[in-house]
Amino acid sequence: MKKFSQIPKPKAILFDNDGVLVSSEPLHLEAWQVLLPELGIPYDPADIHPFVGTTGPRVMAEILDKHRPGWKPEQFNLEALALRKNDIYLEIVRTKLTPAPGVLDGLKWLRSLGVKTAVVTNAKRREMESSLQIVGLWDLLDEKISRDDAGRSKPDPTPYLMAAAALGFLPQECVAVEDSPSGLESALMSGAYGTAVTTTFSRSHLESPVPGRLDLKPVWIGASMVDFFAMLNQKVGATF
Repeated sequence: MKKFSQIPKPKAILFDNDGVLVSSEPLHLEAWQVLLPELGIPYDPADIHPFVGTTGPRVMAEILDKHRPGWKPEQFNLEALALRKNDIYLEIVRTKLTPAPGVLDGLKWLRSLGVKTAVVTNAKRREMESSLQIVGLWDLLDEKISRDDAGRSKPDPTPYLMAAAALGFLPQECVAVEDSPSGLESALMSGAYGTAVTTTFSRSHLESPVPGRLDLKPVWIGASMVDFFAMLNQKVGATF
């Protein structure tokens, strides 16, 4: 596995949102905790955690497969239910959402150096925009790619391909920062260099994120975004 010190200096940094830029994963769970009892389904975070980094409809389908086997689309509209969960989440984040430690200063530092940045998320655009506006990060990012913009969601590489192109770079010139195996798969399959923080998944889950591709691995895994920016500074410093 290549180490970060062995890769070329990146020209842009592409950030996932939930669990990377913002400390939102507990708030997503809180929203599911409200929604599922409305459907008569017991809330268990263990039902949700394996699918963090995917999409609301995917999570809802997995929960229904477990608790309502044989369910029919006419019984449960996945998009509508995901939108309901999204509404609940947006109410919660108004008072509880915070940027991940180190992110605000880190983005300001990158901007001061003229380094291009993007957020690349599986969230719908309204969720992405609301959360980043609330925590004061929106204006510090050059490009924003949501699930609505990409038309495909991670682990498909399209979101990262779009972000690199929007910034005017090849994926191979970019470093992506993720917190989930599906997000890392998307980044690595696009050709970007993948890094990860263990804010949501353990190191063992992140070390080999692409099924059947043991050659595709992140070049760095750390505990937090504070560690990520410290590592980035050691490599590139003010000469980025």
